[in-house]
Amino acid sequence: MANSTHFSIAAIADRVERPDTSEQYLQGTFSDKSELIPRVNSLGVKRGDVSQLLHTAPALVFEGDTRINALVASTLEWLGLDEGSARHGTPAFDNIFDLARNHRHGNTRIGDMLRFVPKLFGHVARKFLVYPGPGGNSLKASPEAFYSGTRLVPVPRQIAESGWNLISEVLESTLPEAARGLAYAVEVDILVYPTSSLGVDDVDALLADGGLLADSTSSAGFWSRLGHRLDAHKNNAAGIFKTKGIKDLFAMASLIPGLSRLTEALNDKISAAQEGAIPKDFHVMAPSHVDRTRYVTGLMGRRANLDTQILWNDRWISLPVTDESLAIFPSARISSVSDIPATRHRVLVHEPPDRVNTASRNVTVSLAVVDLPVNLTRH
Repeated sequence: MANSTHFSIAAIADRVERPDTSEQYLQGTFSDKSELIPRVNSLGVKRGDVSQLLHTAPALVFEGDTRINALVASTLEWLGLDEGSARHGTPAFDNIFDLARNHRHGNTRIGDMLRFVPKLFGHVARKFLVYPGPGGNSLKASPEAFYSGTRLVPVPRQIAESGWNLISEVLESTLPEAARGLAYAVEVDILVYPTSSLGVDDVDALLADGGLLADSTSSAGFWSRLGHRLDAHKNNAAGIFKTKGIKDLFAMASLIPGLSRLTEALNDKISAAQEGAIPKDFHVMAPSHVDRTRYVTGLMGRRANLDTQILWNDRWISLPVTDESLAIFPSARISSVSDIPATRHRVLVHEPPDRVNTASRNVTVSLAVVDLPVNLTRH
């Protein structure tokens, strides 16, 4: 592959029917049938089995490669998210002041960010791109470093190289021969989700009370909180309530006592119909969607009670996202270079009514192939 700078390699095989991923399948029911998802090892990747498998199943699991566990462990250690760092007081990357310094205004592709929609989802994310340097003989990261307290910490070279190699080998096994010269970058995302929907509600309360918006005793604080509440309701709008114009009316109606109950009840029914069945004691952290800017996505990590599900044959099936394997599924951009369809997926958190808060974390490390940005080709 033209842009595959390899520093090391990796993915066996089953055959299963590939479902249509059109909107009609959003009426699906939950099914934890992850054993149906085909497995692939490094030998299968070398043979090009990934393409064949993704024509028959919406996802696969790449296992048996020691780089996966090493990559997860080193990433969590780098960000202070591993258990050892927590015990020794190493500052974690989800400090709000460091997030702000590492954030790139108007850029959701790289940097640190807090992704938050009240009552729907929330997570903290660190993102960087890995791409070929001049001549294609070395790899570079963008950004090259992140602030952590008083230090500017570079992206570790072994993390950039291992992430690039893993997903590049998967991509090469996915693409038809004619598309092997694709100019791409690898987007590495480290996502930290709450272990309960209460975590999202707490962020909502922090913002709405003026803690990050304005002095709550001032008139500016009142208008900031009002705008925040309107934005929250617009973000939660579903179906017809999400259309231009009607979305604003829905948000305003949601603030009127009496009328708010009716509008929110209708919106909840529409949202539930679009999302499909939600298992008992689960809460949606990211609604069903297809990643529009990616070719292929691989997930790994360490999770307490987070569940990523793919839609397959009218059913939601849980992806085994662990620190021992890489769960792989095609995204929307793959259709520009092959006839493999993209996979619809969603993220849920399991929280039974009697659940108490714990110190556990839900950390996902995502590797995704994206188009190489034009500004990076000039470097």
